[in-house]
Amino acid sequence: MGRGIAQALADGGHRVSVVESVAEVAAHVEALDHPRIALRGLEDAVADCDLVIEAVSENVDVKLALWRRIDDLAAPRTLFATNTSSIDIDELARVLGDPTRLLGLHWFNPAVVVPCVEVVLGSLTGEATATAAAAMMASVGKQPIRVRTAPGFVANRLQFALFREAMLCLEEGLASAEDIDRIVQTSFGPRLARLGPLLSADLGGLDTYAAILQYLSAHLGERFEPPQSLMRMVAEGRLGAKSGAGVRGLDAAEYDELSRGMADLLRDAYRRPDAAPVPRS
Repeated sequence: MGRGIAQALADGGHRVSVVESVAEVAAHVEALDHPRIALRGLEDAVADCDLVIEAVSENVDVKLALWRRIDDLAAPRTLFATNTSSIDIDELARVLGDPTRLLGLHWFNPAVVVPCVEVVLGSLTGEATATAAAAMMASVGKQPIRVRTAPGFVANRLQFALFREAMLCLEEGLASAEDIDRIVQTSFGPRLARLGPLLSADLGGLDTYAAILQYLSAHLGERFEPPQSLMRMVAEGRLGAKSGAGVRGLDAAEYDELSRGMADLLRDAYRRPDAAPVPRS
């Protein structure tokens, strides 16, 4: 991830210093032969930079030890970011002299390709820090999306909920691993990629989604219990496109336009959706 982040920033026009303690990974960084990327020691790298992005292993103690060192070495103007996938930003910020300088920049693999970067705000993250970091992400062609700190943030709560259910379906013998992946690739996966889960629900009908969740929770347990916010919307008659009001807050005309154009909207998304990635030799 660190190498990919460095390349994405360098490709976007920034000069990047990389600190890497693993010789094999450092060799991969050197192999990039990028004119804007240099391998440097920690003290040299952080002494005069605009932004430090930490991308060490997902271990709280390892991260805390590194942040204590960075805090001692960096200039007061330097912004701090962690690429953690799940650790609470506040847990890391507590070791800094000025916790307003720290936020999360959660990139996704491969970092040079995936546009989303979750800009994760701790309870003490300063607005100036958030604004500057988001602007830097936008400057290299990424889509910075603000979220509040919580275990797993947003992307991994969604991603790992799906992964957990996929593993349970495999464990219960409902389908093979290959077929579970193919079901996602050829059914709701491309639709979710184009619309997202909440707009998909609005177009499908929130009352229908609520009824399905109630049935699933009755048979599979409380992990499928419908959220109170969903049940409240259904009780208020906010059913999505069919009623002209839903989760996404579009008006009736916007929902109607989306509903009428669904086939065209999704046609490209479903072109060869079952094409499996080719294994590297």
